[in-house]
Amino acid sequence: MKRNLFVTVLLCLGLLMGCQSNVERYGEPLIFTTGTTTGVFYSLGAGLSTLWTKEMEQLVASQASNGSVENLNLMSKGEANLAFTTVNIAYDAYNGEGSFKGKQYDGVRILANLYPNVSHIVVVDDEDIQSIEDLKGKSFVFGAAGSSTELESKLVLEAHGVSIDDVNANYVGFTEATDLIRNGQVDGVNIYSGVPAAATTELISTIDSKVLSFSPDAIDQLVKDYPWNFEYVIEANTYDKQPEPITTVGQYSTIVIDESVSEDAAYRLTKLLWENVDELKKSYSIANQFDPQKAIEGTAGVPLHPGAEKYYKEIGVLE
Repeated sequence: MKRNLFVTVLLCLGLLMGCQSNVERYGEPLIFTTGTTTGVFYSLGAGLSTLWTKEMEQLVASQASNGSVENLNLMSKGEANLAFTTVNIAYDAYNGEGSFKGKQYDGVRILANLYPNVSHIVVVDDEDIQSIEDLKGKSFVFGAAGSSTELESKLVLEAHGVSIDDVNANYVGFTEATDLIRNGQVDGVNIYSGVPAAATTELISTIDSKVLSFSPDAIDQLVKDYPWNFEYVIEANTYDKQPEPITTVGQYSTIVIDESVSEDAAYRLTKLLWENVDELKKSYSIANQFDPQKAIEGTAGVPLHPGAEKYYKEIGVLE
């Protein structure tokens, strides 16, 4: 637990005055593990931690991580209480599948789904690449190794009849991926992010590139076989040189919480999140996509925490 102590000390120094007095005041902290320091999860997590700590008599300390899979591993080991992830990773953890085969974590619970992560298959504007099927024999970035982007990219390509062996696979994050495409080293990438995706905007505005629509059959398969996925239409003119809508799939980024957190604490965390969305919008553009009416959509059978369930019943999202 040295890692948790280090994070707690940093938060106390940065946000509060006098660590010892505040540990006495707030008791044991909740540890909220987020994402890499350059991503949305990290900055948004820091903002939420500050909000929760200010409004609750409970210290909520955020810490960086390598993302969704590591976050659930930390929670399963008792080294975190809250985390950002995507629903597919929460599903795998809850059911002991994928990265969690042989180490099921059935204590994970949903606190709130926040915004859709959407697959943007961005490719160089080449006559030889008019569809995702045309990526056979090309170089493609699946995402950072172990990330939810990597896992979803494999499913997307497979649904279009393209296996990993059919492409020259690369495993890097969005920043490195945009550099590789810009330098002509790869032909395509999955920018798996909220809409509009900053990396997609940058690519399309700086090099000749385009976002490919999914085939109807692939969408049907991805939605049928993987319960976290849903069809998503990127409206026309969301990006430069995009006169037509793009049909793709998405899944929610979510906040998960361990079942051991008290019902009262989970209720207050949920209530404070949704009652402060307008405030969050001032600092985080992604918060414009937050909608409490959709907070329990697409959970793929992962249970809600009873505290969150209590709040959603209060506001009529649940009966």
